[in-house]
Amino acid sequence: MNNKLIKKYIRRSLIWGASVFLIGSLGSCKKFLNNVPLDQISTPEFWKTPQELDAYIVGLYDWLPGQLSSSGMGYYTDDQVSDNMVFATNYNAFMNGQNSVTPPTGGAWVSGFTAIRQINTFFDNYQKCPAPFAQYQQTFGEACFLKALRYEGLVAAFGDVPWYSHVLSPSDSVQLYKARDPRSMVVDSIMNLLDSSIKYLNVRATTGVNRLNKETALIYKSRVALFEATWAKYHAGTPSASSVNANKLFQKAIDAFTQYKTLFGTITTANLYSTGGTQTAYYNLFGQFDYKTIPEVTLSKNYSQALNVTNQVGYIVWLYGYGGCSYSLDMVKSYLKKDGTYIDITDTVNVITTKGAASLTQMAGLLDPRFKQSVFIPGDLLNNNTLGYKDSTFRVPQMHNPTIGNNTITGFAPKKAHNPSSTLSGNYIDPEIAGISFRLPELMLNYAEAYVELNGNYPDLSDNIDVLRQRVGMPTLTSVKPTVTANWPNYGYAIPDALAIVRQERRVELAGEGFRSGDWKRWRAHALFNGSRPRGFKLVMADYAPYTTKPSVKVDANGYVDPYQATLPAGYTFNAGRDYLSPLPMDDLSRNKKLVQNPGWATP
Repeated sequence: MNNKLIKKYIRRSLIWGASVFLIGSLGSCKKFLNNVPLDQISTPEFWKTPQELDAYIVGLYDWLPGQLSSSGMGYYTDDQVSDNMVFATNYNAFMNGQNSVTPPTGGAWVSGFTAIRQINTFFDNYQKCPAPFAQYQQTFGEACFLKALRYEGLVAAFGDVPWYSHVLSPSDSVQLYKARDPRSMVVDSIMNLLDSSIKYLNVRATTGVNRLNKETALIYKSRVALFEATWAKYHAGTPSASSVNANKLFQKAIDAFTQYKTLFGTITTANLYSTGGTQTAYYNLFGQFDYKTIPEVTLSKNYSQALNVTNQVGYIVWLYGYGGCSYSLDMVKSYLKKDGTYIDITDTVNVITTKGAASLTQMAGLLDPRFKQSVFIPGDLLNNNTLGYKDSTFRVPQMHNPTIGNNTITGFAPKKAHNPSSTLSGNYIDPEIAGISFRLPELMLNYAEAYVELNGNYPDLSDNIDVLRQRVGMPTLTSVKPTVTANWPNYGYAIPDALAIVRQERRVELAGEGFRSGDWKRWRAHALFNGSRPRGFKLVMADYAPYTTKPSVKVDANGYVDPYQATLPAGYTFNAGRDYLSPLPMDDLSRNKKLVQNPGWATP
């Protein structure tokens, strides 16, 4: 058991790039590991060297985003809790207001505060290390980041939460049974932690792409600031209202971008991955086996069968229909014409005059190149190395697999994380697709949105949205601004054209990367899907004539795939008065009478 524990931490460190710190520490901490599990570390036996501090923090790295699973697509299918993506077998119960049971115990509340206890264990003990702070300030910066990450997760889920600076003693009844602290106070504390992480973390050039770094902390600071600012603005006067000062946080998102430029220079196309040119670079970015030489990605996680930290993404992305997830027609409608102007792809007389697989080809020729670099198009190379698949090309969307959970049911089959060099001869075969935890375009988009929210007009776009457009050969937004029409997304309230366009750019650039769920929630934009059902492309059964099994999916009166026609006849019915915040578990409410349940949820 103890040897397995040691190997577990060595393996995790290697995957996250921490071997240089951890392996050198084994001589001093092996005795400790043989006696006390790392998740039960208490006191004086540990915390003696910078390497031991590092080992503890690396043990918490699996909290970080960018995880890919051993049996699915990981974060690449998180957009299914939004209007961007459709799951093959059924609609999303949360979006339909059906997750209505208050947990008796446990849940995200308990797991979240268990994590806070773990990270507070570090803060309560790191000063026992006699080495100069300079020798472990990187680790301290990582700890600040991780505590901010876990607390922001709690705030996003529950709103007001109690803030704890230290591990609680069982006898500390005042802290154990305190009320929830205001969201504004907790968010201020989170921002302070992130400022500390920015101060003490090394830059990516020093840490490598697999360790937390200054660039990543700046991106995350902008993410938290924008999330909390927009939540406060758009949830005002509702049961999920926030006490955060929105304008103050919009400014912090802007400041994070400005600080990045001060430290690292103006952002240009040189900061973005460009191998393959305007027609393939964006696609190529997401199918990498390692991101160490790609500065656009500031933090990533590597996977390796040799180290028993694996994923099957390269196998599932096409062969198993992206884990049963596909993009919605609504998401595809957000792509502009490749000349930067608005185009209505549901105009079947003047714009998209074809159906089925042919319509994908027509769209690829008309739309923003990010469309054809995000969605499989007939003729795309599927594999270049595996017997039985080598040199095969995409012909039709996989909508005819007898196992419905392996179908990209809308016809818009995602191809982010696809790499033709992935081996399809079996599971967990190296090389394996690496996970992207953070990349620079998010910072650019966060800045643009925060600026428009705060100032009511565009910022200088030359080092943010224009750069993203240039990577794929699109005209800059500075030079061509699309016309916002009634066909653009309905957020349930009016917004300025500049904000609509910035939100559109965000949706396209970050499509299928797990951002959309958080976006519609912070915007309080359930109107995007409420009262409607997601659609797919116009199905042509003749496309599947060569195949024994045919698609089994309903279409609407206009011929568009309508997968939830029978199961969701009236469209989604989101419970906006309750479901923007999660419930506290019953047993915690019973023990602590000062805790107040979130609106709409059951109490003891």
